Amino acid sequence: MKKLNIFQNRPKATKIDIEAYLERIGLSHKPASLEYLKKLQKAHLLHIPFENLDIHYKNKITLDYQKIFDKVITRRRGGFCYELNGLFYHLLYHLGFDCYIISGQVWSHKKEAFGRPFDHMAIVVKLKDELWLVDVGFGDGQIAPLKITVGELQMDYTQYWKIETDPDENLILRHSSTGSYLENRIKFTLEERELIQFLEMCEYHQSSPDSPFTQKKLATILTQDGRVTLTDRKLKIKSLGETEEKPILHEDDFLSKLEHHFGITFQQLIPKQE
Repeated sequence: MKKLNIFQNRPKATKIDIEAYLERIGLSHKPASLEYLKKLQKAHLLHIPFENLDIHYKNKITLDYQKIFDKVITRRRGGFCYELNGLFYHLLYHLGFDCYIISGQVWSHKKEAFGRPFDHMAIVVKLKDELWLVDVGFGDGQIAPLKITVGELQMDYTQYWKIETDPDENLILRHSSTGSYLENRIKFTLEERELIQFLEMCEYHQSSPDSPFTQKKLATILTQDGRVTLTDRKLKIKSLGETEEKPILHEDDFLSKLEHHFGITFQQLIPKQE
């Protein structure tokens, strides 16, 4: 596995408006620490949805983080992993965290296999000689940073997580709601990646009929007592261990629930004119 000397020469990150970002997630500027990192990740998940709506409303997604900042922070939208984790990396970098982006391969239950390299983007943060896996771009994923320690069972509010290795020394993130049967989630390494390496898979996920993101509209966000998930087929609300589901009857019904639960209006989905 690649030696971790990358923190001595961190790549430059695009300058962003840190105060506007923090206002969007309801936090103030504090020194880098594990406690602050945990608050940042949870606050991000509570305020910014994971959503793929640009794909379905014909908005081209490009990995230009000034444009992504405008979409997610200024226009108060959400995004998918390349947008959300990429933007969160820029925030962490400018808040003084030692961090970099990595590639992940998402487990497909349908195919019973991991996806392609650069299928997913996540973040590694170094704090006091410990490495932490940070991810705000998975949808119903981890709520707090996970310590990158092989074989240690960790609890993250409602789920259990464990990082294991495969014969090729890849790291495998697994999870469970009970702590007993662990399911595959992501395969990854600690190799530092550059933004340009994700361009091909970003294009694939917004254009290929084989991508899960082209097959249905999706918006999901963490709440203080559960999660709200909306697709073009149903609305699912999890609250205090109970789940309520309602069918989506038509496009107007979808848009009404999107505005009510996510604060996203149809006007925000119209392709922006350059």
